Amino acid sequence: MALVSITEAAKLVRRNRSTIYRDIEKGRLSKSVSPEGETQIDTSELLRTYGRLHGEDEEGASPDKVKIALLEERNRSLERALALEGELRKVKDQVTNELRARLADKESVIKVLESKVLFLEYDKQVESLSTQPQESENEESQKAGDDSESRQGWWGRLLHKKHGPSLSK
Repeated sequence: MALVSITEAAKLVRRNRSTIYRDIEKGRLSKSVSPEGETQIDTSELLRTYGRLHGEDEEGASPDKVKIALLEERNRSLERALALEGELRKVKDQVTNELRARLADKESVIKVLESKVLFLEYDKQVESLSTQPQESENEESQKAGDDSESRQGWWGRLLHKKHGPSLSK
């Protein structure tokens, strides 16, 4: 609906301006303030509070003025809606950009973690390959020790057990 000044509201509801102000203070009637700082009342609020609006044409004013006021209010409403849509687009773009940045960060962290896992797997493989020759060397040295004992024969084993390793070598 249209926004009207306090004076116009008083004329539309055939009340004094002081009555309008009193109803605003008591909370029976809501008001809005224009960007210029003028107190305005929506005609739908006047209808809700006082019931019926009396046309200005009875007092000699043109009905075109009411139509113009309605069109101006509709125009202001559309301008506010467009401004809000613009703000909404800006916020949406900011959120989208932030989410894309977070996604890129997560992807880079995933790549770093994948490379670390590959390095760990590589290290395990290298470690297992390096321990296998040592185990086989230990096994070979044990076999060689067994072979030397068997080569020394009966006397070597006897002396080794009796006098310790120093006598047998």
